[in-house]
Amino acid sequence: MAKYELMLILNPGVSDDDRTSLITRVKEILESNSWKIEKEDIWGDKKMAYKINGTDRWFYILYNLELDWTKIFDITKKFNLEQIMWRHMFVKQD
Repeated sequence: MAKYELMLILNPGVSDDDRTSLITRVKEILESNSWKIEKEDIWGDKKMAYKINGTDRWFYILYNLELDWTKIFDITKKFNLEQIMWRHMFVKQD
């Protein structure tokens, strides 16, 4: 198993309940695929230099994971169905 970072960018305009529900679903998806969440870092609402979907404010979450890379594509398909999640990116750590 390799170490990865997962960065999520969420819609900042949704309610706290919707955001908490999404975070719970993300953790369930990750853990159901035998991925170990080593660290969860919620950065919160940040102002950025450019806009996505008409806003320059985004909500960030960073996960440090230990995972089997062969399942990244399946997880990406599930993440793409989430309307609150605007972007996500997996980065392999050295």
